Amino acid sequence: MSVNQSHPPRAPNPGTYVPAVTFFNPDTDSLDLSAQAKYFAYLSRTGITGLVILGTNAETMLLTREERRALLQTARASVPPGYPLIAGVSGHSTAQTLEYTHDAHAAGADYALVLPAAYFAKQTTAAVVRGFFRDVASQSPLPIIIYNFPGVTGGLDLDSDMIAAIARDCGNVVGVKLTCGSVAKITRLAAAFGPDRFAVFGGQSDFLLGGLVAGSAGCVAAFGNVFPRSFSRIYDLWMAGGREEALRLQSLLAVAEGASKIGGVACVKYAAAVFTAPRAGIDAAEAVALLRPRRPYQEVSEEVKSKVREVMAVMDGEESRSEGEATEWTSTGTSGSMSVSVSTRL
Repeated sequence: MSVNQSHPPRAPNPGTYVPAVTFFNPDTDSLDLSAQAKYFAYLSRTGITGLVILGTNAETMLLTREERRALLQTARASVPPGYPLIAGVSGHSTAQTLEYTHDAHAAGADYALVLPAAYFAKQTTAAVVRGFFRDVASQSPLPIIIYNFPGVTGGLDLDSDMIAAIARDCGNVVGVKLTCGSVAKITRLAAAFGPDRFAVFGGQSDFLLGGLVAGSAGCVAAFGNVFPRSFSRIYDLWMAGGREEALRLQSLLAVAEGASKIGGVACVKYAAAVFTAPRAGIDAAEAVALLRPRRPYQEVSEEVKSKVREVMAVMDGEESRSEGEATEWTSTGTSGSMSVSVSTRL
């Protein structure tokens, strides 16, 4: 493998990670890095463990190579030193994926998040998938996290046996993000590997607790863009024994996330503009324009916007409460891990 053999790569810290959305100038359809920097900086202060830059909800496949680099560089410059950054590096070929991986390493990312290359879905056999990850992992300067999301890979859904086989093939494949929604896969993979060797993350916040019960290391969830403090608070409460409050918040968050699924990425971006951007110091009206999807995709309808504001109002109150309450942080190093005093939150 390309990473240092004398120091085997360690799995990402357990916890909550947010794949940040991307801001575009509505007139030029170019990146707005000023707003983006404010947004990255704010998210890093909300209690989440780390950020994913260039995930699906960043509209990564609509970005040029130069834009990908710019977002990664902006992220690293905007968050505290040592704050964990996972970079989405997926491409349609081994060569393209490795190119993006080296760019991510140069920009200061800590891990690379990799979808299977599956543009030609019918030709993407088990042998192709294993060979792809073997080739990428052997040449990657960063530890690899597998990204299983059938919705963006032509329906390709890696089962737990395939994921485990890839991890055993490749010593620097150190985790998986399961956006397939399978708690059963979490259970099997968590049982097969120690958490320091291979971290299993759920891919949606509405089954954060279900995943933790099954043995997950936490969750990487796009909806964390909308209520990041509450998202991280659920994890912290559960791990510290505040199960009843964690379940209450999980129920509210699941209802709110349900409303965001009506319009996909466009809906998540609108909700982030309304509820999160103002907390990051970005004017709400400006944020709604900056967080429209990249062309040719369109923003959600006024009817959907109204439903989002209505359904998510309760969760917004919880987010404000989390923001206002004292939280004690005890740093355990530069990796982003922490201990949290739950007594101040209950």
